[in-house]
Amino acid sequence: MASHILVVALTLIALTSLVLASDPSPVQDFCVGIDDPNRAVFVNGRFCKDPALATGDDFYLSGLHRPGNTSNLQGSVVTPANVVQIPGLNTLGISMVRIDFRPFGLNPPHTHPRATEILVVLEGTLYVGFVTSSSGNRLITKVLNRGDVFVFPEGLIHFQYNNASTTAAAIAGMSSQNSGVIMVPSTVFGANPPISDEILRHAFQADQSVIDILRAPYRPAATAVRTEL
Repeated sequence: MASHILVVALTLIALTSLVLASDPSPVQDFCVGIDDPNRAVFVNGRFCKDPALATGDDFYLSGLHRPGNTSNLQGSVVTPANVVQIPGLNTLGISMVRIDFRPFGLNPPHTHPRATEILVVLEGTLYVGFVTSSSGNRLITKVLNRGDVFVFPEGLIHFQYNNASTTAAAIAGMSSQNSGVIMVPSTVFGANPPISDEILRHAFQADQSVIDILRAPYRPAATAVRTEL
């Protein structure tokens, strides 16, 4: 009997951990997020508009058909459609983004701490991949063409690269109203305040000249000083 109770308890703990790994389930039809606390209820990090005052605009966003401006160093741009742009997404646990690429543009290695991502290619060709957290940091990749779909598991480092001489675009769905994004290069080398040079030299087994080069794109000239412990 005791062993059965233990099994049930462990099962409940496992199920609870799975539930807590995603956005909380809504306890009402919707909760349009607003910043004004007057006549509102605080739910899931935002105040809820009185449901009687909700309109179609609270659940609406236009313009996702338009390509974004890819005139930057990476040659890609992400246009979000999350709870910030669509307040009606609050508590609903989903969002999406449009990603545009110029020829040979890259969406650098990054991770979404709160969401699994499913991506569909609208046009062009993309070389995509993610790195596992076990099994020797295995790299799993695929070349995608128009209409192809690929899934990036929650929390894993992944990337998308336009490996062609034409533009490319994709739409990605997220399993969170606000998935978050941690860009690996800019997070490590552009942290504020900076991660010390000593730590970076040890972590990357590189000399200071290499660290300086890696920091350069992310550090304003006014603060381009070495940081030691």
